[in-house]
Amino acid sequence: MNGYELLRILYGLFLGLFLIIMGALTYTSKGEPGIGFRIGYTYLSERARRKANRVSGIGTIISGILLILFSPFLPMGWLVAFLLLGLGATVFFAYTTAKREYELEELSKEAEKPGRKIEPPRVGKYIALQAVFAGLSFVLVLTGELPRDSGFALIALLQLFLLALTALVSRPIVFQLAPRFKGKMAIGFAKAFTVVSAMVTLQLVVVVLKPNATPLLAIPLLLISLGAIFYAAFLALTSAYEEGYY
Repeated sequence: MNGYELLRILYGLFLGLFLIIMGALTYTSKGEPGIGFRIGYTYLSERARRKANRVSGIGTIISGILLILFSPFLPMGWLVAFLLLGLGATVFFAYTTAKREYELEELSKEAEKPGRKIEPPRVGKYIALQAVFAGLSFVLVLTGELPRDSGFALIALLQLFLLALTALVSRPIVFQLAPRFKGKMAIGFAKAFTVVSAMVTLQLVVVVLKPNATPLLAIPLLLISLGAIFYAAFLALTSAYEEGYY
């Protein structure tokens, strides 16, 4: 087993366990600050919060289990693609569940809706930073500095996905349902996505500089990656709490 295979399996194991824990906390959440699937609909409706937490919790747990099972067999790029697909589907179904439950509740009672205009937060500098990181990653892929058969192009595509999400959160389509929207959550998510994008670029640069990395190098890289992921999660959860989604 070479260093790359060991790093891939460790990624799958630790990230999978992290998703399982987060999914269990989400499923069992009773409204604790910073825990659970929180968007505007769940902020306004307890019924929507409970149902969305169940859907997102189950989806996250399943994604974590499958990530652990597939990590010994799939290249890193395909693992990232699978992770994005699993979490993307989870978020989609949780969102549609929350929206449906909120609308059903609205049919039985009148609900006060905020009427003030909400100005979108400014996340231009985070979009610019992510564009630089993504550009560097694609240069490494297109110039052949990275192995073409290991799915590194899919990892670079992750950065474009994060860039698109950053642009999306700057337009508070869902977040504006909160009565006291201040834009802090959007800024927090933009920072979190930028941290993850920087971590991805760092990993690709290390692969180029050390193509035959030993397991000893894989361990600090894993720690750096996990640290970046936990820090990004901390930024996102803290900003959600400051916005009022608790």
